[in-house]
Order: sequence, then C-alpha cells, then structure tokens
Amino acid sequence: MTRFILTPLLLSVLAACQAPTLLSQRPVDTSSLQRQSTGLRVAKPPVEVMTSPNFNERPEGAKISAIVLHHTAMAGDARETGRFFANPKAGASAHFTVDRTGYIVESVPEHLRSWHAGRSEFQGVGDVNNYSIGIEICNVGDGSEAYSDAQYETLIRLVSYLVKQYQIPLDRITRHRDVAVPAGRKIDTSNNFSVQRVLNGVKAVMAGTYQSPVQRPPQVLNIGDTREVVVQAGQTTFALLAEMHLDHETRAIEIAHLNPQVRDGFILPGTRVKIPTTYALFATLAR
Repeated sequence: MTRFILTPLLLSVLAACQAPTLLSQRPVDTSSLQRQSTGLRVAKPPVEVMTSPNFNERPEGAKISAIVLHHTAMAGDARETGRFFANPKAGASAHFTVDRTGYIVESVPEHLRSWHAGRSEFQGVGDVNNYSIGIEICNVGDGSEAYSDAQYETLIRLVSYLVKQYQIPLDRITRHRDVAVPAGRKIDTSNNFSVQRVLNGVKAVMAGTYQSPVQRPPQVLNIGDTREVVVQAGQTTFALLAEMHLDHETRAIEIAHLNPQVRDGFILPGTRVKIPTTYALFATLAR
C-alpha cells in the first residue's frame, strides 16, 4: 500500500469542491480585472526544478495565451511526477506539478513547449501545446479523492502569476478534458475539482483582496498501488485506457501487464481492469 499525507483537512475541501462549470459556456469578462491589476506585482511562487527532456521550442511567434489544468492520476507526490517527466521514454511533460501539500515542481521552463495536451483544440485553435502552460495537480482522479486547500492556495498563486505575466484572460484557463480531441478522450481534471474556486481566487488576487484559507491539520489517506476502472464503449484497447485514465498512451504497457487475462489487447465494455496508481511499474517496464 502507498501512504501519504494530505494537507489540509479533506472535509473542508469536499465542501468547497463543486462540479466545475464549463468555461466555454460562461466566458469571463476580464477587462475590469486587467484595469485593476495594472501595476500589480504578482510574484512567481517558489518551485523545485526537476528538468524534463520532453519538450521542444514553441513555434515562431507563438504567444502564451492559455493555461490547461490536469490531474496526475497517481497516488504519489509531485517529485514522483517530476521523475516520471524526467524519463525520456515517458514522452510527456507539463510545465508545473502541484503537490497535495502545496509545493511546486517545475519540469519545463515557461517559454518552452511542454508535451501535456496532445491532440487538442481550444477556442478554434489546434495544437494547444504551442500556446499554453500545462499544470498537473496531484490527485488520483477517481472523483473521490478531494483536492486539498493547500493545492488550491498554490494553484491560485501560480495561476495569478501566469495570468499577470502573460496577460491571459480568465476564460482561457481550462481543463484538459475540455480541449482534448476527439471530445471525451480525457477525464482530467476530475469532476470534484473546482475551476471556479481557482478563478475566484485569481480575481481576488488581482483585486488585492485575496486571503489565504485557514490551514487545517493533515489527514492520512491510504491508496493501493492499483485501482479498478470499468471499461466504457470506445475504450477497448490498452492505449485508449491509458490515455483516458493515466493521461499518456505510453503507459499502456502497465495496463497490459496488470491485466494478463485480456487477450489480444481488446477489452469488452463493462470489463473491470486494473490500472496503476504509482509510476513504479512504468519505470520497470520502460527500461
């Protein structure tokens, strides 16, 4: 079993985490925020650098103009995700990973193109990696594990910095699931993550009225090295399951290893299959 400490108290987060509103349905008028934030200095939060080789240059003339939020789908901490992104065989990365306790790992410098969004389109423009910042949030992604107050606090400060630094409108802060194509290919961030809570916090930062939430004592949560998911229609291969639940098709080798009963790599809808909640198996199989 994998054991880790969540900070702060999960019950307070459960009350705050509501199903997120699709930002494309409720555009935010940021003109007043931009006027209020003129001259406002928003510092970049402290980060721990764990450099990933999985990046390339942004296209010439590409302007950073969007922020895409992901969940890691893992029980491990941000450093474990940083080590996964540091593996060339992972073929994936994000600019930042926010731990459950609130610290940040930076894997790719902001000016470079990290490999986080894959096949994607946002507000009519494809290849979202070209013009976005990718942020991973440590969470199993099962819809049950709550996102901690410490994560929301860090996200609000990190997103506020990025919004100010690159003049990103708030209606261009989105979830991976909302930009992935075809629609339905991704499920991150999970339904219990509140984008609106982040937006409200950023608005308050820009208005100079933000107050940090009260920090509560940590709770201990036990999560196994694997969990089960039910195969849905259209998710009938290991690669599709890996893209859906682990965010990276390269991790199909782990699902195949954990489910030897599946023949020929084709899975019937309704089948229960195991997926990993740590990166340990990938590190072994991808050697």
